[in-house]
Amino acid sequence: MTRNVPRWDRGSLLRKGAAEQATFVELFFDLAMVFILSRLVEQAFDMLAEPHGASGWTVLGQSLLLFLPLMRVWTLTTYITARFDPRRPAVQGSVIASVFGVLIFGVSVSWAFDGRAVAFAGTYIVMQAGRTLAISLLATAPEVRTAYLRYFCWYAVISVPWLIGALRHGPARTALWALAVLVESVANARGWPVPRLGADLANLWATAARYLAERYQQLLMISFGEPLLSVGVTFTQVPASPYRITALIVAFLTTVLLWRLYFHVAGQLVDDAVLAASHPARTGRVAGVAHLIMILGVITTSVGHDLVEKHPHLHTPLTWSSVILAGPAIFLVGRSLLEYVVYARVSLPRPAGIVALVALIAPLALVPPLAVSGAAAIVLLLIAIADTRRSHRHPDEQPTPP
Repeated sequence: MTRNVPRWDRGSLLRKGAAEQATFVELFFDLAMVFILSRLVEQAFDMLAEPHGASGWTVLGQSLLLFLPLMRVWTLTTYITARFDPRRPAVQGSVIASVFGVLIFGVSVSWAFDGRAVAFAGTYIVMQAGRTLAISLLATAPEVRTAYLRYFCWYAVISVPWLIGALRHGPARTALWALAVLVESVANARGWPVPRLGADLANLWATAARYLAERYQQLLMISFGEPLLSVGVTFTQVPASPYRITALIVAFLTTVLLWRLYFHVAGQLVDDAVLAASHPARTGRVAGVAHLIMILGVITTSVGHDLVEKHPHLHTPLTWSSVILAGPAIFLVGRSLLEYVVYARVSLPRPAGIVALVALIAPLALVPPLAVSGAAAIVLLLIAIADTRRSHRHPDEQPTPP
């Protein structure tokens, strides 16, 4: 039995033909993502659970600022392996170097707004600006060289607020890093425009939809494991009680519901929807954003479960109820966006669930954390039931992307 291995031009690292499924080196990179996602959850949990720590809203904002550049690192790495063959030693070396960079992220994340800001910001600059510069210099294909040169020009600009922010303290650092994230997001949305080099909104989703859909699904599956891992670790660190056992069960059921809401059924049809779209590149970009929003929702949900497991029957601060309920709400926002990508519509239960979760934040601050997480699980269960009923009425619904 022969394997379908891509052919190569002499001296070229570019793939020939469509990208295949992820290789072992890419899965190795994903293992590093497990570490840093768990560190993000642990950091947010420790700071929110500390009675005399930073403001809860400050903690959430800082956690978001750390999450977004991490996702940009993962996206750039995935786009590299979609364009270049990860079986080649040079590409494998780049991915392994990225694993080390993510490791530095992980050990710096807890002090990114304290004593290790330079390590965090410097690592990000090296990984983003350094990799794009190297590819722009070494690539032989003109279109690839131009694309990565555009990226490098923007990352050179973005590096300035990252570095200055790392040397400042307090709100100035947060503001400068937020500016860097905002500029990068706008540049990405506009196609990284550079004078004389133009802009390019078309991307690899147009030619590697199945590969990229699988990679985003793999990252989402990794994030689904984080709530189970973190709440399980927290459960082993506190005395067992009926409240905490119930909290563990609710956390498990909530994770199962999030998993089911994704894969039933739009999550299984992302690649088909992108390929069937009139503008595959644009549709794929939106699908990628939808996955990242869902991952943010899962990570936020994981922080909420840890808080519930630690203090299931005590008072619920407003920031805690916000985290516990906002996690599933954020996930539903991403899932609604994905549904629009696949079917060009959003079923009513999803926005209704988002409104219900947000509306419950303030009232449920008056009840114990376990009751708040139980309410979130009930909302997700009702949406899952509505999805099941719809699929029974439309068993063979096919993708109809906008």
